[in-house]
Amino acid sequence: MSSDLEALLPRETRLTKYPVASLRELINLSLPLMLGLFSSCVMAFCNRLYLAHYSLNALEACAGAAYLCTLFQHPCMRITSMGQVFVGYFIGAGKLGRIGQSVWQMIWFSLISFIFTWPVSRWIGSSFFDGTSIQAGAMSYFTVMMYSNFLFPLGAALSSFFIGRGKTRIIFLTTLVSHACNVILDPILIFGIDGWISPQGVFGAAVSNSVSQALFCIILLGLFLRKDEREKYGTHAYEFHWKTFWEQVKVGLPRAITRIFILTSWVYTARIMTVKGGDFLLVLSVGSSLILLFTFIHDGMGQGIVTVASTLIGARDYKSIWKSVRSATVLLTCTTIFLAFPLIVFPGWTLSFFFAAPIDPHSLVVLKQACLWIWLYFFCYGYATVGLSLVIAGRDVHFYMFIALFVWLTTYLPAYFAFNYWGWSPDKLWGIMAVDSFIVGVLFLARASKEKWKEKALQFS
Repeated sequence: MSSDLEALLPRETRLTKYPVASLRELINLSLPLMLGLFSSCVMAFCNRLYLAHYSLNALEACAGAAYLCTLFQHPCMRITSMGQVFVGYFIGAGKLGRIGQSVWQMIWFSLISFIFTWPVSRWIGSSFFDGTSIQAGAMSYFTVMMYSNFLFPLGAALSSFFIGRGKTRIIFLTTLVSHACNVILDPILIFGIDGWISPQGVFGAAVSNSVSQALFCIILLGLFLRKDEREKYGTHAYEFHWKTFWEQVKVGLPRAITRIFILTSWVYTARIMTVKGGDFLLVLSVGSSLILLFTFIHDGMGQGIVTVASTLIGARDYKSIWKSVRSATVLLTCTTIFLAFPLIVFPGWTLSFFFAAPIDPHSLVVLKQACLWIWLYFFCYGYATVGLSLVIAGRDVHFYMFIALFVWLTTYLPAYFAFNYWGWSPDKLWGIMAVDSFIVGVLFLARASKEKWKEKALQFS
């Protein structure tokens, strides 16, 4: 944003004290989100480690079920998290009183989503795991998570109120509190306490996750309904408003449909690895656990870009959007160099955390090779995140959905032929994912360069 325009903006429409779209502003907005997501990643990673030490079958059951859970969590979250874009737009446009009603519509969507996700999940879960070595454990984890599925879009809806206003530290601190709850419950429920609680394994891990997410939502809802927020942002306007509800769902729905396309492709790619078992299932389980540990960097950066770009679009300062992209590129380069140490320089040390006893030497070699591909995947994933964030901030969701139509061609089909007919080693799974992310990133940035957001300025009555 130009200095002249910055001077004209009222203080409450500014996200930070730093120059707009600068690296310092992006870090200021993204760092608390990264730390919050890091806490989430560490929690999930520790959850996997606990299960790995409980039994490798428990780890594999959790990893397999977690992918199917995302098929129900993420599409709903993609709709409610679009509230962040609307909050940013209203701030940039100076319409603060409209924010509360906007967020409430996404809260209502979260609660309604249970009616649709629960019956569908029962049918899909039983057929997906039928006949696999992890059937019993995976279904136990999956069933519990589906009971609490509505809490995840609810958390995204409430988070959007704070993230869209640049109040990312609130999300970080709330995340820490909820994860502290999870850290306490996890070992108790997984391993049990002699004479008090019997070991619950994957079932206990799912219960711990659900309770943690419920606490996260309760804290944010309390903050959302504080007196200052009610007076300034209208957070007391809880009534269901069909026009506003549909306006936001309509924008988020293509994104949710897109996510379903992407996730089903990935879920069935994971099923290839699950059915083949052995090192294939081990690479999937350990690789996905490492990804849980490190993707917080790029996901936090992406949310920061969405917040900055949405506010700039609301203020009609389109030129500064590309300044935020340059800032993100610097941040992506630094994080890629950082991740080379645990994944390329010291992969053996990193992998040692997963196993209580030495594993087969051949399996260890395969996992070390996978670490190189995972590192490449992280870079490509971050590259794609930058382009995707611009497309989301510009509400160019139909293009996002169009790209998703091809995801089966770039993920599932290569994996299907590579592992069933071409004889590729299991570590190449993450190489396939890296190529897919790079292709998507090129397409998103090419689309963003057309600046379609100029044609999509929202008009609200």
